[in-house]
Amino acid sequence: MSKKIINEIFLLRSVACLSIVLNHAMERSLNNPSELMNAGIMLLTFGTPTFIFISEFILAKSYPDKLPAQFWSKRVKYILMPYFLFGIFYAIAKGFEQALSNGEVVIMAIGHNILRHILLAEYHGYFIIIIFQFYLLHFFFSKYLKKWSPKWVIGLSLMINIVYLGFFNFVDPIPTIVGNYIWSWFYWIPFFGWIFYFTVAYYSGIYFTVFTQVLAKYYKWILAAPLVLAIVSIILFTNGFYPVISSKKIDMVFFTTSMILFIYFVSTKVRTVPKIIIRISQYSFGIYLFHPFFMALISIMLTGPLKGTHFIGEFVVYFVGSIFLSMIATYLINQIPYGYFFIGKIGMGITDKEKESSPNVLTNTTKLT
Repeated sequence: MSKKIINEIFLLRSVACLSIVLNHAMERSLNNPSELMNAGIMLLTFGTPTFIFISEFILAKSYPDKLPAQFWSKRVKYILMPYFLFGIFYAIAKGFEQALSNGEVVIMAIGHNILRHILLAEYHGYFIIIIFQFYLLHFFFSKYLKKWSPKWVIGLSLMINIVYLGFFNFVDPIPTIVGNYIWSWFYWIPFFGWIFYFTVAYYSGIYFTVFTQVLAKYYKWILAAPLVLAIVSIILFTNGFYPVISSKKIDMVFFTTSMILFIYFVSTKVRTVPKIIIRISQYSFGIYLFHPFFMALISIMLTGPLKGTHFIGEFVVYFVGSIFLSMIATYLINQIPYGYFFIGKIGMGITDKEKESSPNVLTNTTKLT
């Protein structure tokens, strides 16, 4: 098959990116959110695991037999380097914040935060470390996954995913400093909590024709599933059965998968991808990394009638402002020599079919073989 761009990925990536920013904008704008509002925020967390699906889907579809020669070098330069540099960037910002708030020595605070960010992935860039784990799984196990039954592998991965998340969701933490830390944060990092998305994406990419046939055959279920599963999750949340705002919970595994299939199917019916969707897709890596920083700046500058009193106005400022500023910052940094080491490369658009593929997990081109 000649190389082409699958427009569906543009929409899927853009919606996932926007859901993350929307989630954070709502969290900053709502002073006393109701249970129902918190349930809505919870549903928006589907964005992060969606990127895991996208990255593996493109990888499996583009390289079903063997990874290209420069696969690892490009991903180190354009993905892993931004992880390290942004970890340092946010460590510096957090260090100054801590020094101003509690008098901590700035150098000590920055150094402590750098170690936590880089070694423990203790900032929102943790997602990149998860993606790299799946790169390794793909590299070492792709030849076996192709031989094994997709139904058995997907079923087993779902079981592993559910048991893993269920353990950390429902079992009390080990009453130690390390135990509390693992339960509150670090259990997010190992791939076991995300492996179902990986296997679904892998087989959807490897057996792309079958994947599209399944979408067409069961489209009624695909269209209805997000609504039904959203209602189930909201009921569990608002009635106190599963009141956790996170993508790392059992019901979100099913809701996220339904949203991925729903968005992908709907996008197949869209003849022309809107330019704004393409643009957000191109800049999604920068938006993902930069938007918390700009939201923090907006929070400092947002004074007067909007601050804490008018939810809609404050929300719009956070949402639109952080996206716009993140895109500008990403563009400007990419104009600097080697600026892509910090923010990654801007992704490809519809008119860039002949350009070299950018390997960013959130912005990489959807050139498929």
